[in-house]
Amino acid sequence: MRNRFLLGMMVLSLIGMTSCKDEIDQFDDHGSSTIVSFVGSEKAYMGDSITFDFEVKSGGVKINQAKIQLYYGEEMVSEAFYSLKADGKYSGKVLAPYQKNTPDGEAKVILRIQNERFSNDSKEMTVAIERPKYQLLKLVAANGKEYTMTPVPGKEYEYKAREAFPADMEASIIAPAYSDGTDNPYLQGNKLQFGMDNGKIALNATKGIGFETTGYDEDGKYEITFNTLTFEGSPFPKFGVRFDTQNKFMEFDGSGNVFYLEAEFKKDDIIKISGIKEEYAELWKNPTWFDLVNGDETLLHFRGRDGKYKLTLDKGMKAIMMEQLENASSSNTQNATAMWVIGNDKIGFPSYAQNNINWNTGKAFNLVPLTDTKYELILLVGQNVNGVNFKFFGQKGWGTEWKGPGVYTTKEGGNYVKYASDGNFNANDTWPSGKYMVMTVETSTNPNGLWIKALDELPLYEMGE
Repeated sequence: MRNRFLLGMMVLSLIGMTSCKDEIDQFDDHGSSTIVSFVGSEKAYMGDSITFDFEVKSGGVKINQAKIQLYYGEEMVSEAFYSLKADGKYSGKVLAPYQKNTPDGEAKVILRIQNERFSNDSKEMTVAIERPKYQLLKLVAANGKEYTMTPVPGKEYEYKAREAFPADMEASIIAPAYSDGTDNPYLQGNKLQFGMDNGKIALNATKGIGFETTGYDEDGKYEITFNTLTFEGSPFPKFGVRFDTQNKFMEFDGSGNVFYLEAEFKKDDIIKISGIKEEYAELWKNPTWFDLVNGDETLLHFRGRDGKYKLTLDKGMKAIMMEQLENASSSNTQNATAMWVIGNDKIGFPSYAQNNINWNTGKAFNLVPLTDTKYELILLVGQNVNGVNFKFFGQKGWGTEWKGPGVYTTKEGGNYVKYASDGNFNANDTWPSGKYMVMTVETSTNPNGLWIKALDELPLYEMGE
């Protein structure tokens, strides 16, 4: 009985050993795989698809697959796989990637083959890789219009186009399939497209590149450039204000969340806050001082008279603020040179909830001077004001003040206000929530003229008005 048991155990062990050997054996290489020849071009250009011819043979086990790998230095930058059905001659392609800031040099190309039981072989060759020097590039605007970019003399890999482009020009750049004219059968050039990705010019990015000028030349044109080595282009948006009607650009001063500039503004100036494209939609555009421009939400129409002003971009409050720098104080209410509003905790800009004045003179808000004597304030009920208790002053602080009712002659909307004992504005009829209250004061008359209107929405500025 014992002998039968031992015999059975021996048989099971032999079966187990055979099974394990079979499992191990299936991963061992069997037969042979040989690369008979491997030929291709000794020179290629970045962006090319490079063809290689190769011949393979196997012994004992069927040939299975091949792959071609291309290295820039020690980094494999491209790889192509091919299924092989039998011994014989084949052709395969691998891409020479077009990369920024990669110098000309030698690339290593390795062909690797393998049969069905993992027997393999490899061969290596060297290809000299150069960056193409194009005769021209195409600049393709978002509307499909094409412009030619030509080489810049003395600046290798730099191209330019100079036209009467729009101030904001969204476009892609196309490099044609390159050929050096030798009709090399192993090389196939590929068309390349450059777009914008995360604020930078990138190959194969589908979003248009956002070029933006800071001013036109005297002939009404400006230049767009692109470097095919560094992928740098110009002009790109700078952080500041573009004055389209004055053909000038001023960069912001400041730090943290608060940036400002002091500049001469002209009546009906069209401006753009530049360099904050992603944040712009969230900004409070200050309707007292600026109209939105119909047809282009990125532009603002300046409502004030000519003069020197301070524009502040407060990223923390997400607001554009304005104040006068010239004649910013009035000695009296007759022919006033400036007007400011100071009030309680229910009035503020960009909202009373975020930044209420609460009788803090440092937060006084400057009314826009439409003319030398006419001033205007626009309040969105529910956002800028909620409960009326404020007064107009002649400076950013205490001093000259407009005490109603004697100082005003109400021309329109007298039902909206009454006056407290201290001369402050209070609400008479309820100010309708969600409407814009437009308060206009003409100081050339005595008493001053006062107009109050409630608007459902503010008009857009029409270019050419």
